[in-house]
Amino acid sequence: MKILAIDYGEKWIGLAISDDGRKLAFPYKTLENDRKVFSVLDEIVKKEEIYKIVIGLPLNKQMKPTQQTIETENWASELIKKVEFPIDFENEIFTSKAADKLGAKNQHAAAAAIFLQSYLDKNNK
Repeated sequence: MKILAIDYGEKWIGLAISDDGRKLAFPYKTLENDRKVFSVLDEIVKKEEIYKIVIGLPLNKQMKPTQQTIETENWASELIKKVEFPIDFENEIFTSKAADKLGAKNQHAAAAAIFLQSYLDKNNK
């Protein structure tokens, strides 16, 4: 069973997915953040046999919440109402910049893969 990472954005939502052993993270796809996003996520969760979702939590350099943090948490609250399995959060500070530096074609999904890999590394010790 896999973990799905979500890099929430006002216009785009980047997704990454772990392997079955939950050791490696891979960019998956980017979704347009529209009214269909929850049903599309539900399809992905079923298709990929997801058992947990990790949402990137944007904090500032002082590791304090920002307006984007609040928007992400509000969106996550809506998602939590629609899914029946664990949701966790992972700090995603600088992941978009890191994805840019890597020259990622799909920056949003690459950013999700970066913080998912961090999450997997911390939780597989």
